[in-house]
Amino acid sequence: MRKKTALPTQMQLVGENADLRARLDEAEDTLRAIRSGEVDALVVSSMEGDQIFTLKGAELPYRVLIEDMNEGALTLAMDGVILYANRRFAEMLKTPLEKVIGSDIQTWIVSKYQGILRALMQKDADLQTREELVLTASDGTQIPVYLSVNRLSVDGAPDYFGLVAADLTEQKKHTQAIVAAEKSARELLEERHKLAHDLHDAVNQTLFSASLIAEVLPRMWELDQAEARRSLNDLSRLTRGALAEMRGLLAELQPSTLTDTDLGDLLRQLGNALSGRTNIPVAVTVTGRFILPPEVQMTFYRVCQEALLNVARHAKASQVEINLQQTGDVIELCIRDNGQGFDPEKNFSEHYGLNMMKVRSKAVGARLSIARQPQHGMELALRWKTAEKNL
Repeated sequence: MRKKTALPTQMQLVGENADLRARLDEAEDTLRAIRSGEVDALVVSSMEGDQIFTLKGAELPYRVLIEDMNEGALTLAMDGVILYANRRFAEMLKTPLEKVIGSDIQTWIVSKYQGILRALMQKDADLQTREELVLTASDGTQIPVYLSVNRLSVDGAPDYFGLVAADLTEQKKHTQAIVAAEKSARELLEERHKLAHDLHDAVNQTLFSASLIAEVLPRMWELDQAEARRSLNDLSRLTRGALAEMRGLLAELQPSTLTDTDLGDLLRQLGNALSGRTNIPVAVTVTGRFILPPEVQMTFYRVCQEALLNVARHAKASQVEINLQQTGDVIELCIRDNGQGFDPEKNFSEHYGLNMMKVRSKAVGARLSIARQPQHGMELALRWKTAEKNL
């Protein structure tokens, strides 16, 4: 006859229940600490249930050092799961630490850089490797980092990867600022060289011609007053041209002058400069007054300047017309000459000045058209559609 097993008493059941509750509370506290990064362990859920992985040897002084460092520090399992991350790394990702720990490291790397990390993790165990790549924060911000990867082994346990990520954001900003400053300095130097060249080629030559006329004018007046009057007209033209050239060069030194002055006045100044330099009559017709948005006004000025420079150098023209007007919501600049023109199929793609006109016009949404035929001169038209808010 079997012996009956005694049933637990009510007091025993209450005691066991209290003990189970205490152990459950302790387990929940442990899991919370693990998930929040308070202990060096990771809970991984699987079909077999929750498994806890712990990292040994994380003594308090080293833990404090890693938590307070300016670089991001993390430990990866061999499959790339983040077993540990310090708070600095979580701050870089703009993500709560508990969401970083347990995630795949590739989640936080910009896709085109993920292959770099895989290559680093596949290198020899004895080699410490470093590469630059880009992380992506939870809000989409991209963070350039210098990533150091080292394989770790602890007491014969499976290998881990130790990573240190140094944020390069400020360094990149400083580098970009230096590059921008160097570019600005080069552009300023090039502009000053151009101004010096223009001063020598234009103003200097014009003033030299004017001085020669002024020297012979008294003697010429005694011999032939009609010829002297023609020379006086030439002298007046040359001085007007030199004055216009000087005003233009001074405006180049202070670009705000070009954007704050009526566009019609600027075009007249360019026309006077060309006429004084080359003795080519330039008729400037402006209907209305125009002060356009700075980048648009600068484009109109530069296109006219380049077109007149081409006339002086290549056109062999005897007359130039500049016309600026507004029709409806379109402002149009038209420049015509009666020179020798050129073959568009042979010259346009090779002509730096004309290509620059095209680039400038496209940048501000203006339309540039050039009609040119050999021996029939050239007509250039620049059209820009206005908006009420732009005027």
